[in-house]
Amino acid sequence: MYDFDVAGIVSGRHPWFHDVFDTAFLPGSSERDIEVMAQLQRLRALFGRDDLDAARAAFRRRKAQAFEVLATAPLDAEGRNIAQQYLDTFYAQIESDERFYRPVVTARDARAYATAEGGEVCGRSDVIPTGTPVSAPLQNDGPRVQVMLLDAHWHWTARAKCDPIHHGPVWIDAGAIGRDFPEK
Repeated sequence: MYDFDVAGIVSGRHPWFHDVFDTAFLPGSSERDIEVMAQLQRLRALFGRDDLDAARAAFRRRKAQAFEVLATAPLDAEGRNIAQQYLDTFYAQIESDERFYRPVVTARDARAYATAEGGEVCGRSDVIPTGTPVSAPLQNDGPRVQVMLLDAHWHWTARAKCDPIHHGPVWIDAGAIGRDFPEK
């Protein structure tokens, strides 16, 4: 979290966004919301819960200072608005355990399926990395749920590119999803 990517705050948007993410992951969200969420969710695979909670607490203690700096920064109205959206989203994510510890894939070797009955989505890259955020279930069918995946680890880019995972729902075993990641 201490290396929060400021490029979005500076540029206002990323031209690659639609190659990796989809706002359908969280209906009503903006590209900035999804970008910040993905950056923060990736941290869950890199650090233990104690470290994450300590960093979140440190940022919460400095929230007023962050917004004071924004208020006095020499920015034009559009730049201030962009930075405000990033800060608002950042703090909304880290201030809430429910938002920060949102559902993710917790089972090793969980797979994405094309249908509730199975079937490949993208072949060998159908294994979902642990810590991959999942949307609220779109459908339930037996032991599987249909969800959107948020490629916070950039797993399905470059050599393993998989547009169906980036831009469409997939089916996964419901038991592969949880909030306790990293474990307490």
